[in-house]
Parts: sequence; structure tokens; C-alpha cells
Amino acid sequence: MRERRNQTIAHQGVIESVEGHHVRVNILQVAACSACKARSLCSSSESKEKIIDVYEEGAAMKYKCGEEVTVCGALSMGKQAVRLAFGVPVLVIVVWMLVAMVWLQLGELLSVGILAVLLSLYFYILYMNRDRMARRFAFWIEKQ
Repeated sequence: MRERRNQTIAHQGVIESVEGHHVRVNILQVAACSACKARSLCSSSESKEKIIDVYEEGAAMKYKCGEEVTVCGALSMGKQAVRLAFGVPVLVIVVWMLVAMVWLQLGELLSVGILAVLLSLYFYILYMNRDRMARRFAFWIEKQ
């Protein structure tokens, strides 16, 4: 169990709604310094409410609204999400600008215009595959 805990991301939350296999959990995401006693004097302490969708067989019979639970996800999921959202686009930007400016010797405006089209296409492809990615980036609930 300890090895599993080291490989997961966990947030405390409250179940907002349960509909069939779909559970919506409201979590309060806080900054790392939220436990600091000087947070009221510091402008960097912040928190945000987020809704996490969890799909689980028989959820309507297991959970009820207002119940406190822990929402968990694999640590590797977070790393993969960061790679898809930031790593690939940065790589596309760097490679394309080198190819366009050095090898193809295109002008700056044309290079940036084509780059905008490439990035739009990349994010459109991610958007079209959101259902497949939702199965890959799955969360689960642990009762407290």
C-alpha cells in the first residue's frame, strides 16, 4: 500500500453529485504554502475550487452527496498531461522556428503564422481525442 501511495496524487473533496456511474467531486486545491502560519501576510497563498469527474461502476449505490472522500490519480497521469499540454507544443515551437528560419529561410511573420496553424491543429487533435484520453486519465475515489 505504501508504494501505491508514493505513486498517486490525492486530494480531499466532497461529493457534489452522483448520477449513475458519474460522480462529481468538489476539491479545494491549495498552494503548497497553505499550511504556513504567515499565509495571511503573504500574497502567494492561494486556493481554487475544482470539480473532478470520476466514473465508477455502481457509484450511485456506493456514494451520496455531501460525503467526504479522497480523489486519487496516478502520478504518471500528471506527468503525461504536462507533456501533452506543454512539452509537445514547446518542442513544436522550437523545431518549427529553427526549420522555418534557418533551413527554409521564411520570414518571421510567415513562420509565426504557420506555427499558429500547427499549434491549432495539434490542440484540435487533442480535443478530438478527449474521450480516449479521458479513459487514460482516470481518477478513482477512496472513502475516508
